Amino acid sequence: MKWMEIRVVADADSSEVVCDIFQRFGCGGVAVDGEYVVTPEGEVFANVEHSLRVRAYLPVDELLEEKRSQIDEALGRLSAIYPLRSEGKVIDEEEWAEAFKAYFKTFSIGECIVVKPSWEDYTPRDREVVIELDPGLAFGTGLHPSTRMCLAQMERLIRPGKAVLDLGTGSGILSIAAAKLGAAPVLALDIDPVAVRVAGANIASNGVSKAVRVQQGTLPDRSSQSAWWGSFDLVFVNILAEIICNLADSLVGALKPGGVLIAGGIISNHLDEVTSRLRDAGAEVVEVVEDGVWRVVMAQA
Repeated sequence: MKWMEIRVVADADSSEVVCDIFQRFGCGGVAVDGEYVVTPEGEVFANVEHSLRVRAYLPVDELLEEKRSQIDEALGRLSAIYPLRSEGKVIDEEEWAEAFKAYFKTFSIGECIVVKPSWEDYTPRDREVVIELDPGLAFGTGLHPSTRMCLAQMERLIRPGKAVLDLGTGSGILSIAAAKLGAAPVLALDIDPVAVRVAGANIASNGVSKAVRVQQGTLPDRSSQSAWWGSFDLVFVNILAEIICNLADSLVGALKPGGVLIAGGIISNHLDEVTSRLRDAGAEVVEVVEDGVWRVVMAQA
């Protein structure tokens, strides 16, 4: 299958707006990177330029021309306010995968989590939890600061038998880590069918299918009184500040009393907005973790 890859270089203030534009017009997955650079040897270091690259993919089909025109128009309006650089090219899924292998290498997070691409060999040490990933065109490798912070908090908070919701699962990395740390049951949700397919394959290859259920969808409105309300000890949502704010009532409502929400993908200048909405939804903000411009919020029901 062929895909149109659209790349936009933006600063922290405008990157969330670019993400929103991509998602509004139906891009199959959106990724933000640039705060970290990974060498071919697997070394991770800070990107001192502080510019962020937002990448999105559109399937090359009969709707491509219309969607690309809408995206270009929206980015054009945004560029009148923020400096943006954008480009697009058509690629094969196989071409994307081969290019991705050049910089996705095995690396460690926290005290015991190791993320390993499916094409690399690795012998785990004592107590290490190895997550094997083939991200495909879904996102979530653990390289993004928000994902790394979420995984570090998971390592600290997960206990055997904890019920976990992973909203916006992407590649399935958080769901797999939760299950390997002993959580069960784990529900992985994503609105993107590509992500659901990729997450399902990664969950199966990691041998955690009995603990993790992956499906397409999102949280329903809190007023619908879904069977999921009050069902989860931990809820992870690592997406965009605007979506977290819009879903705040449902995210908090899905927690058991005393349950914890871990919300990532938040750029620093949207932190106050997110924490305010979570408090309005009835949660207590107990901790904020930061890495560069990115923030992860822990809130308790």
